[in-house]
Order: sequence, then structure tokens, then C-alpha cells
Amino acid sequence: MKIVTWNVNSINVRLPNILKYLNEYKPDVLCLQELKCLDEKYPLEALHNAGYESVQTCQKTYNGVSIISKIKGQNIELNPVNITDDEKRSIAGTYHGVRVINFYVVNGQAINSDKYLHKLNWLDKASKYISEQLKLHPKLIVLGDFNIVPRKKDAYNFSADDILCSDKERDALQSIINLGLNDCYNDKTNESPYTWWDYRGGAFHRDIGYRIDLFLASQITYKSIKKYEVHKDTRHKSWCKEQPKTSDHAPVMIEIENHI
Repeated sequence: MKIVTWNVNSINVRLPNILKYLNEYKPDVLCLQELKCLDEKYPLEALHNAGYESVQTCQKTYNGVSIISKIKGQNIELNPVNITDDEKRSIAGTYHGVRVINFYVVNGQAINSDKYLHKLNWLDKASKYISEQLKLHPKLIVLGDFNIVPRKKDAYNFSADDILCSDKERDALQSIINLGLNDCYNDKTNESPYTWWDYRGGAFHRDIGYRIDLFLASQITYKSIKKYEVHKDTRHKSWCKEQPKTSDHAPVMIEIENHI
């Protein structure tokens, strides 16, 4: 089973890219973040025409997450982790027996800002939710845009004084991993680990990036992983002729054995 996480930075702007991706890579489950649209503007028909189901929780202008899949998910939860009900950052469902939790974690803006404290509170709620889910679902994956680098070498310019890299953020992420999860990143390739590059300053072509799009898997699921890939080709403007504008994130895919 192929599972993908991708912050698309507006699903409707990026729809041609998404449809091309579905056709080329044929994921079983595609989890999107930062939809930036209302439910009535979500492109359900286009996804159905491509052979996919979808569940989503949308928010105008900001946030929004969805799970697109070849089969219908079970036990769907819309927005199970939130500080306020109108903040759509989480969604969960079960696919082929694997519980998939999709997060778009708060960015945090700047250390010690109100949004930073909001981020830490959100992560605390996320940790409690994951702990409960692990008791119910031994086959579990938490994925999405975490807006946190797990390791110092996951940032081109690492500084604990910067957002995405601060001690408190990384401690909160490690507390989640310590619940019984494993970072699925494969460190055996010679490529840089990054999944996000700023639009500005030629960051992608200079490979000035961060690894903030993560897969965290329960032990039984982690042992079944066959492949980990970052599909950086989607960041090339020529990749999708119908809509050359790309997201600043690359899709990340894992493949797991179907019999787990």
C-alpha cells in the first residue's frame, strides 16, 4: 500500500498537479494539507473522475486537510485535534486495517509569539489523541506537515533560535515519537532529506530546505515499510504543463506490505 503526504498550499490552485500525481504514482492513500478552500469548493468531482474517494475538513483561506483514497475509509474522524472548532488541521481514517492520522501542525510564526504558544498547546492535544489511538489501533501512521525538524541535519540552516527548530517544538515532537512511534525517514540515500524549500531566493535549486513533512509509524507498521521516497520532481515547474505553479512542499511516500 502506497501512502503519501503532501502540503499542496491550495488544492484548487494545485489541482492539475494533484491529478497528474495520482495518475503517475497511483497512491492508495494521499493525505493533503493546507487545502485553503471551503467544503463547497473542494474538487470532489475531479477526484472521483480520477477514481478516488475523499474525506475532508475545509477552512476558507487557511488550513484544511483531506484524505484521498482508492477505497472508502472507515471510522472517519474530522478535526479530532483542535484548539478551536473552526481550526481545521486534523483528520483520521482507517484504510486496509491501518489507522491514518493526517496533521497540519501550527507553524508557530516566531518563538514566544502567541502562535508559538498555540502550537505547543496544539501539539500537547495531538499527543493525547495519538496515545488514545495507539490503544485502539496497533497498526497506525501519523503523517503530515509538522512544521518541525526532527534532527539538526534536517535543516539547511539549523538554529534553535528559529521557528521550526526550537528546543520546545522539537521536544514536543519527540514526546509524540516516544509514545511508541518511529520516524520513517530512510537515511540510506545520498540525497538531502528536505521536503520543503522556500519559494524565494532560488532555495529549491540551491537545496536550501527543511524536512518537516513526516511519517511516524507504530512499531508493527514501521517493520512493514518497503520504501520511502521524496518526490522532488513535483517541484519542477515543467512537471505539470497544465498548471506549472507548484507547491513549496514535495510529496513524501512510503510503501508498506499489504499483509500487516
